[in-house]
Amino acid sequence: NLPIIYSLAKSIGAVVATTRDVADNGWLPRQIQVGLTGRAIAPELYIAVGVRGDFNHMVGVQKAGAIIAINNNNNPRRTPILQSADFTIIGDWQTCLPLLVDAIKPLLKS
Repeated sequence: NLPIIYSLAKSIGAVVATTRDVADNGWLPRQIQVGLTGRAIAPELYIAVGVRGDFNHMVGVQKAGAIIAINNNNNPRRTPILQSADFTIIGDWQTCLPLLVDAIKPLLKS
């Protein structure tokens, strides 16, 4: 599914980042890992797709302007990012993310 994520990110001029679990599994490079053992980022908008949002990761996004979390699990114990997100979308990312990206496009500066 990474080609879909990269394509959607590119369509709005966004950059893909990752969590430690994903980097540890070798699915994405460690250089784009965000969090306590990665790097800190401060985007105007952080879209977290399927991110659990453990403390170590949230340290890396604490300076984000706004956080939108897309997750199919609405249990705050299993997905602590739901407590930190400014907006939460509960649902399948493959359905929700393309719709969110389409909604964001008209709002982007030319």
